[in-house]
Amino acid sequence: MDDARALFAGQRQERLRALLVAAALLGLVAVALRQPVLAVAGFAVALTLVVALAWQRFGLVAVRYRRRFSQSRAFPGEELWLELSVENNKLLPLPWLEVEDEFPADLAFPGLQLDPSPKPKTAVFRTLFSLRPYERVRRRYRVVATQRGYYRFSRVRLRTSDPFGLALAACDDAATDELIVYPAIEPLPAFGLPAKQPLGDRRPVRPLLDDPTRYRGVRPYVPGDLPRRIHWRATARTGEVQSKQFEQAAMPALALFLDINTFEHFWEGLDPEKLERGISLCASLAAWGLEERCQVGLYVNAPRAGGERFIRLPPSRHPRQLQRILEALALLVPYTGYRIELLLGAEARLLPWGSTIVVITSVLSEALRRTLLALRREGHAVTLLAVGVDPDLPALPGLTAYRIEGGADGTVARHTA
Repeated sequence: MDDARALFAGQRQERLRALLVAAALLGLVAVALRQPVLAVAGFAVALTLVVALAWQRFGLVAVRYRRRFSQSRAFPGEELWLELSVENNKLLPLPWLEVEDEFPADLAFPGLQLDPSPKPKTAVFRTLFSLRPYERVRRRYRVVATQRGYYRFSRVRLRTSDPFGLALAACDDAATDELIVYPAIEPLPAFGLPAKQPLGDRRPVRPLLDDPTRYRGVRPYVPGDLPRRIHWRATARTGEVQSKQFEQAAMPALALFLDINTFEHFWEGLDPEKLERGISLCASLAAWGLEERCQVGLYVNAPRAGGERFIRLPPSRHPRQLQRILEALALLVPYTGYRIELLLGAEARLLPWGSTIVVITSVLSEALRRTLLALRREGHAVTLLAVGVDPDLPALPGLTAYRIEGGADGTVARHTA
């Protein structure tokens, strides 16, 4: 299409040059024959064609087109502003400038009429500007982030012409802008999980060790406390035996494993509703875990756009950890044939001791069941969140398991030790 346009523009320019030569020759011949009316007409046509060719040559020189969002990150349902600006940084005015911009079709643009595009998931926005010399024009449009994803605004085509409409100039601008829409974060009861201890008892089989350098306070003595932990001054003051309390050697770690497979076999495709429900649940658990002062990590058996084969974010309480997790989920590319139990087996051995492992999946296989039970025996607290699976969950002794569906209360079954 672009090659055809370029060929047509080149042919049109050649015709205009030929007409310019013919008009100039006509004017010269008319002067030689002392025909003033014909000479004026010939030179007028030649001058018009010179102006048209000059506009074609310099019309889009020093013209700058920009997009700017009021924010580059958003959540589903949020409304933001897209500002389009055009600058004409030269003396030559532009009677009209047509902008043809490609917008992602999965975003909503209230009040705008968009044309269909041959490209998938793309719509075309057309608008006209009129620019005086060294003028900048700005226009603002509403954008509604309708669903999670990574949206690129890249190709834009600019067209202009002389005042007579004889010579058309066009160019493409490949400047790229991006908008990232995070997955929705909801309260955990919206998924059917209890508000208190939504993941059940997260204590590991073998608890974390205390750090003797991080003194926290005292508590009443219980049988089994070592003599060196007795706080003698507090004991003398209260008349009861008191033991020292220390912080644990590490903050509790919460490792979220998201399985993007929604069918037993990857060639069966994906169920978008189940996938988005699982992604939103994963984002909500990450936000909850960080609020609970846990180290939170994310592992997904799928890549992010432009990233490695799998998403790996080790557990951390860095101030930007939630943003990293949300961006990874927003840029997630839902394509993989890799099984979640293989990712679990490879990554679980690298997790901090006593980590809580949460698996979010829509496919419950026998291999996954064996892997979860093995992780529990190794000392991890394990929770299974099954999104949209059959009502009967397999026997998982020692694990907490929920079946998650849509609606305000998605809890259908729960198994505990």
